[in-house]
Amino acid sequence: MRKAKVIKSKENNLYIKGRGLPKGCKLCLKGQKTVLFLNGICQKPDHCSWYCPISTERRDKNLTFANEIEITSKEGLLEEVNKIDAKGMSITGGEPLSELNLEKTLDYIKYIKIQKGYKFHVHLYTNGINFNNSIASKLALAGLDEIRFHPPKENWSNIELALNKGLVVGAEVPVIPNKEKLKELHKFIIYLNSIGVDFINLNEFEYCFPNSESLKNRGYQLKKGSIASVVNSYEVAIDLMKDLSNKVSIKMHFCLIHSKDYYQLKNRYLRRAKNIKLPFEVITEEGLLMFAQIEGNKDDLEKFSNILLTEMKINKNLILFNGNDIKLPLYLSIDNQIISLFERFQLKGYIVEMIPFRQQKYQQITEKTPIKLFKEEFGLNES
Repeated sequence: MRKAKVIKSKENNLYIKGRGLPKGCKLCLKGQKTVLFLNGICQKPDHCSWYCPISTERRDKNLTFANEIEITSKEGLLEEVNKIDAKGMSITGGEPLSELNLEKTLDYIKYIKIQKGYKFHVHLYTNGINFNNSIASKLALAGLDEIRFHPPKENWSNIELALNKGLVVGAEVPVIPNKEKLKELHKFIIYLNSIGVDFINLNEFEYCFPNSESLKNRGYQLKKGSIASVVNSYEVAIDLMKDLSNKVSIKMHFCLIHSKDYYQLKNRYLRRAKNIKLPFEVITEEGLLMFAQIEGNKDDLEKFSNILLTEMKINKNLILFNGNDIKLPLYLSIDNQIISLFERFQLKGYIVEMIPFRQQKYQQITEKTPIKLFKEEFGLNES
């Protein structure tokens, strides 16, 4: 038998050569998936509650989010889907299939499939605790494409109920660097292969504020130089995949925290930024919006604005004066004539980078650099 090879993707994720990745993962890595966080309510099963990474702001709360935006309606979900030109949606929680959430989950799936068409890909995460034939049939009828299980051992057999329903069936679990946990994970992958599921997604074990105390008490440590990776999760994942690559035929994919936090988010920001960009903004490689911002006394700002429009004949669409500051394109702001002008009015100029959101409560400035310093740092001063 030809030896299977573990290779790296461009995002440094690992997978088995020739078997590929689940469609949901491909879309996620391109930033093409809207993440529907149904709410933070679940059964808190023993097998995963101790390392749950859900923030305290969302945990146990009946709040729904589409990507980073809190929504209160299906129409709000559709708006966010359209803003990033999403090709699919993932549904997570909490537990989307609990008694409290099941009907809401089905409703969202049906709605988005009607609005975006059958090619719009929807996948869902579940602990599988209360999964049954009826739920499987309802999900398939609603239009779910892919289901990912993360069950306790006593509920492994529930995964079989999703087979032969028209769903792509897989599992997604963290790689916990513990001898007993790894032994159980090994058996789980063998079991998944034996029943004919399509894939197993292995996630790098995450160390974050909500679970830090629990992980620390159990002896898990944060990897040096990382903001969230647990020591040895990556290394044992490689060993596990190499060991099993010739023993199972299912897709195996190891997803790094960096991949989720950087590539998925960056690509989603890029898609959103393209749809909401204003004429005075440019989009950075990270999907952020960049522009110049002039600040100071309101009367002086108004005088400065009038000169830009009337004397310098700058297109009014390139200038936004909201009474508190003036926003204009970067390329205009670094012009020496413009700098001399705003300095004459004792105004201050900055180059601002901001995540691509219009609602004030979601806006976040990632960098704010004085214009002269910006020019110096990027070698834009005249010799």
